[in-house]
Amino acid sequence: MLFTSLIFLFLFLPVTLLFYFIASEKFKAPILFLASLIFYAWGGFSYTSVLIGSILINYVSGILIGRARSIRSRKNWFVAGIVMNILLLVIFKYTNFLVDNVNVFTSLFQWDELVMNAIILPLGISFYTFKAISYLISVKRQEVEAQRNFIQLGLYISLFPQLLAGPIDRYRTLAPQLANPAPTVELFASGIRRFSLGLAKKLIIANALATATTEIFGLPFLQMDASLAWFGAICYMLQIYFDFSAYTDMAIGLGRMFGFRFMENFDFPYISKSVHEFWRRWHISLSFWLRDYLFLPIAYSTSRKLVKKRYFNIKSDYLIYLPAALITFIICGIWHGAAWTFLIWGLIHGLFLVFERIGLSRFLKRSSSIVQHLYMLIFLLFSWIFFRADTLAEAFSYIGVMVGGGGLPFSLSKALPYLDYQLITALVLSVVGSTKLFDHGIRVIKSGYGSRTLVIRNVSIHVFEIGSILFVLGIMFLSVLFIVSETNSPFIYFNF
Repeated sequence: MLFTSLIFLFLFLPVTLLFYFIASEKFKAPILFLASLIFYAWGGFSYTSVLIGSILINYVSGILIGRARSIRSRKNWFVAGIVMNILLLVIFKYTNFLVDNVNVFTSLFQWDELVMNAIILPLGISFYTFKAISYLISVKRQEVEAQRNFIQLGLYISLFPQLLAGPIDRYRTLAPQLANPAPTVELFASGIRRFSLGLAKKLIIANALATATTEIFGLPFLQMDASLAWFGAICYMLQIYFDFSAYTDMAIGLGRMFGFRFMENFDFPYISKSVHEFWRRWHISLSFWLRDYLFLPIAYSTSRKLVKKRYFNIKSDYLIYLPAALITFIICGIWHGAAWTFLIWGLIHGLFLVFERIGLSRFLKRSSSIVQHLYMLIFLLFSWIFFRADTLAEAFSYIGVMVGGGGLPFSLSKALPYLDYQLITALVLSVVGSTKLFDHGIRVIKSGYGSRTLVIRNVSIHVFEIGSILFVLGIMFLSVLFIVSETNSPFIYFNF
């Protein structure tokens, strides 16, 4: 079920909110858990069995870890739980990829290829698996007690606003809210505003960019020129940000409606001046997950080995950082998708993080802000090509056209047919929305709240409040028109 569907907006969400708020405290969690399972089952009942299986695995694993009386026993149960989570993810997400690559290898020796039915990827499995692993880690580290209430743990893993594409909130921060939700009128109202903003970003901006991106990337490379390839890459770079951040806005807004505060997932990533800064602003919940549960443990393990071998000196920081960064981002790439393109995308980000660490960042800091921004935008523009392409050959061919290595002669007229009023509006809004210009405007209006002049203070408050109401009503009306006109499309991150 899509957040952008009429059945969600006018049936599922109102009914769920109604039952949730009229129910007593002890029934709120069961109602929300049942609603989350219904929400997930809408996309395919078989998916729900995988989700419930994941909840059962982690429920039992958590209890066994919590009951363990020795460090060794606790570690063994923890490893078993992690292996089962990863195995579940590998079976459903990577089996097809592994079989395809094995068959490529066997064909070299003319051996019989492996034949099996394609396995359908359950929606959101990457996200709820990472949430489940977060729970087991918290129990193993004794940050929290093992959850003995199946519904409470099931609700954490399956909570429908986060279920399909995050944010990946940690168990230790979200579980207390789920056990004791604190809905307020102000929080509910801010949730409506945030959800409406996300809905508009998806339907008015991201979907218009998606149309142009799909058409351009679908063209044969011989029918493209450099200008059209660059235009398509720019459209995709903006599309993926507004598509994913739109889902996050809607998820955070829905959470607030039910009395929960989810972590922020984006902080204007395209104003970054380095890859390090980008990952502090992009998909923040995943970045923190990778940092705390992959990068730091790998770096700590590497440093211990260097100390034992007496390699630890002033330069050993590089020896620690390099393997930790590369392994973390290779896993990050594979987590996003079972394809070599995603692995290369992750590897590129890992390599540039290493380059910045060993000297590139010092050069950038001595450069002007414009140079730093251009470096980051060009890096992202080319790296997103691997994220978008179906194969490595397609990615390199597309980049080849961008740099003038193939396709038609350069001509700006190639991109003009795509520039209708809807795409122009989406491009303008997306470029401005990638900066803090709108936020700055809101702060200017709110600055009048503290004015010593009563008239200015009252006008500022009324302008903001009335403007907020009109804005929500206006974008909700426009969004419904887009849904009715069938210009809707699934979120990009549903594929991962």
